[in-house]
Amino acid sequence: MQIGVFEYGFLLTAFGVALGLWREKRKFDRTNPSGIEQFRSFGHKMVATTFDDVLYWVALGCLFVGLFILAFG
Repeated sequence: MQIGVFEYGFLLTAFGVALGLWREKRKFDRTNPSGIEQFRSFGHKMVATTFDDVLYWVALGCLFVGLFILAFG
């Protein structure tokens, strides 16, 4: 069975949505009842926010490429 262009576009779009939701869940899990993000240390904050930023850009790239493939593939 071969995977067509539509399936690649759909998988990339779904992967982008999943990464975006995972990023938001990570941020939500770090918030206290007042809505303020809490970290164990400054280093943990730097690593966590950098990882979240990387997740954001990868998710956005997957979404755009997936939607482009679905629209023009």
